[in-house]
Amino acid sequence: MTGPMYRRSGVLRGGRPPRRRQPDENGQLIPLIIGFGIIIILLCAVVFDASQAFVYRRGLNAIADGAALAATNGIDKAAIYGGGVEDKVILSRQLAQEEVDQYIAEGGYTSLDCAVSALNAAQVTVTCNGTVILPIVNALSNNQGQIDITVQASAETFATP
Repeated sequence: MTGPMYRRSGVLRGGRPPRRRQPDENGQLIPLIIGFGIIIILLCAVVFDASQAFVYRRGLNAIADGAALAATNGIDKAAIYGGGVEDKVILSRQLAQEEVDQYIAEGGYTSLDCAVSALNAAQVTVTCNGTVILPIVNALSNNQGQIDITVQASAETFATP
């Protein structure tokens, strides 16, 4: 066999390698752009919902701080008028809870549940529970995108030694 088409170990006669067909890459950029677009949209959704939860938690923490400060006004007046103030003002759990309830009602925080969780003679701790609705997760999951958040805040009466 002689002639230009004779191959010996993959090389055409004359020292040239055989021509390979180039792969067709038309249309490869479109799936890449679509994939990156989906990833960017998902990342934006996660960041948006996470920031929504963070901002809600900060607001709930501020409300709990205010409720704890209001609860320190729940001083047991009967103890003061009956025995006087020696070295500490005594807080009443019932009066502290009434102050918290009044603070929540005046602020219009109807969807929150705040209660006095700990109380000693001059310090009160208030626990507030709330539910944040994550807009994007809620829209995608048929109204299942919500998280329960609980915060605590403590305050001490100013009339302690």
